[in-house]
Amino acid sequence: MLLSIAVVIVGCLMGVIDLPKLWRKKEWKEVTVYSCLLLTSIFFGIVAVNLWEFPSPLYIIIWIYKPVNQLLAYITGS
Repeated sequence: MLLSIAVVIVGCLMGVIDLPKLWRKKEWKEVTVYSCLLLTSIFFGIVAVNLWEFPSPLYIIIWIYKPVNQLLAYITGS
C-alpha cells in the first residue's frame, strides 16, 4: 500500500512540475497527451508495485482479430 501511495505521489509531483509550463503556453494538445500518458503510467506503476496479474496485450489483439478472421474466412470460403 505504501508503494502505491509513493507511485501516486511521484506521478503527481511530475505533473505539478511539467503541466504548469504547458498550461501557460496554452499547448492544450500537449497537456491532454501528457495527462493521458501520466495517468496511464501511474496506473501501470500501481499494478507493477502490487504485483497484480495483468493480461498480455496479445490477448486483446487476438480478441479483436478473431471475429475479423472468421468473417474473412466466411467471405472467401476457406
